[in-house]
Amino acid sequence: MNLAYLSRNRSLVVGRLDRLALVLIGIPILCFSLLLYAYIVDVPWMDDIDAFLSFIVGYIDAPTAERKLYWLLSPNNEHRILTGKLLTLLCYKLLGAVNFRWLIFAAFAFLLLLLGIFYRVFRSTGLPLLAFVPIPFLLLQPQYYLTTTWAITSLQHQVVVAMVIAVVYLLADEGRNRFGIGLFLQVLTSFSMSNGLFGWVAGAVVLVMQRQWIRLGIWLGVGVGAILYYFHDFPNTQGNDSSISFFLEHPHLIFLGFFTFNGGLFDFLPESSILVRSVLPTLAGLILIPSMLWLLWQMAEPILRRPIKASANSDRAMTALWKRRYFLTGSYAFLMVNALVVAFLRPRFGYAVMLISNYMIYPALLVVLLYLTVLSEQYKNARALEKWVRSGLVVGFVVWGAWYVFRLPKIAFRKEQLLTSAFNQKYNETGLGPSWGHPFVTLARRSLDQAIRRGLYHYPTDAYYSPYEQTLLTKARAMPPDTSLNLHRSGGGYSYLIETDYGVLPKPIGQSAVVVQSDQRTYLFPSSVHFSPANFYLNRPIQTVFAEVIIPMLPPGTYRLGILTTSDEAANPIRFSPQTITIP
Repeated sequence: MNLAYLSRNRSLVVGRLDRLALVLIGIPILCFSLLLYAYIVDVPWMDDIDAFLSFIVGYIDAPTAERKLYWLLSPNNEHRILTGKLLTLLCYKLLGAVNFRWLIFAAFAFLLLLLGIFYRVFRSTGLPLLAFVPIPFLLLQPQYYLTTTWAITSLQHQVVVAMVIAVVYLLADEGRNRFGIGLFLQVLTSFSMSNGLFGWVAGAVVLVMQRQWIRLGIWLGVGVGAILYYFHDFPNTQGNDSSISFFLEHPHLIFLGFFTFNGGLFDFLPESSILVRSVLPTLAGLILIPSMLWLLWQMAEPILRRPIKASANSDRAMTALWKRRYFLTGSYAFLMVNALVVAFLRPRFGYAVMLISNYMIYPALLVVLLYLTVLSEQYKNARALEKWVRSGLVVGFVVWGAWYVFRLPKIAFRKEQLLTSAFNQKYNETGLGPSWGHPFVTLARRSLDQAIRRGLYHYPTDAYYSPYEQTLLTKARAMPPDTSLNLHRSGGGYSYLIETDYGVLPKPIGQSAVVVQSDQRTYLFPSSVHFSPANFYLNRPIQTVFAEVIIPMLPPGTYRLGILTTSDEAANPIRFSPQTITIP
């Protein structure tokens, strides 16, 4: 693969290798789209209820434009989510209801926008399309599935990341109109998540590099105003002030957490203890961060010594190089500020937060930017580029394949968990996040009840338990216990683990659940046996049920234990054992 030769011979670029590159680029896009289509469900989870359902009810009922604006800008926990609420409003206008699948796909469009920006930056190098292939493989992989399959996080992280990168891209162009659009977009980004505020830092870095002092003054003035308003009358900081005392007590965790977080793409032991699990990401971070600093110096050093008006006399290739340097440096500034804030604020929740799926889009972006920087700075060095592209392809394929293997069973199981939680919430007031007795239970019930009564939301009707739903709620209470069904119970505190004897079920079963039933309530807890990696990938026949019963979800009382087994051949899909559990 001679990149210099291919760059000079456009007929080859648009020929066989170009078609191969298009196919390769299409693979992660198609697979990610199919993953979302297959596994996301129209079910709100935790903060989704307040952020979107409470919002749409309040917005519709608001009598004045001022009150409607209040509902758009009012904070949810420690974030204002203006863009997410605007998309919710658009969903309501188009569909007449709030559909969480629609919202997640809307957020996915921002992820594709981000990929499109990277492609535009890449094309300015004039390199063959094959060199771009590693980027979609590094970006469109399911390590950060709790961002891509959860409405509130997808409409925060994905949306804001794409918007900040878009702002940096606009500013890097230096055009007057681009600056105005970028400034407007950054104001919108600032009220779309607290991370969006870091875009002011990234933009300021770009403007300083360009020596655009008047624009910098405007940028900083508007930015200070936006930041002050963002935190005006903020009701909840979630105890972030305690992070200072935690830092003073555990400064080494903050230091190491910064590198662990930035190397999170290489968290290849996700099921190990956090001590073992964090070794690879920390080592990766200790390599990536110095590499980034070295590349930043390589870009900054010529910028620092060039005359202010040098770009006016540059040729087209040199002008494109300066723009890439502005873009890449501003993007790094955004990622590093975000990483510093996460490393400072989050370790107090446990070191595992440094590798939580919600945040893993950021280390993936860091690796993408490093690869793009190498292409940008070495675009005339054919021999070095060939090595970097080969390395990028290997890393991209390995990362993409590994995270599909690691995460796909978890994503499939999460779908069943959400559907089952919808049943519990529908009939028991708890299930979609809040624990019994928590104040959020009342808020969630009120928001869901109002949304459903007005036709703004509808519970799913195509879940695995749907054919048995009415039987569970009516006839099941009269079913006598089956003395041949023995359910093993272990645990306590937060949860009970409930399991049948192995092979006690005579025939293979479909997705199943443990039934927990009192005189007033019926709860389901999905069986996870189908979703172990071996069973999931090898499609093994399942003849046992194993589920985790979450104790805080249940109100006090005595519950009998049973199982729901879905199968076309199941003579008794609902059976109860003599065992019970008591919730004090």
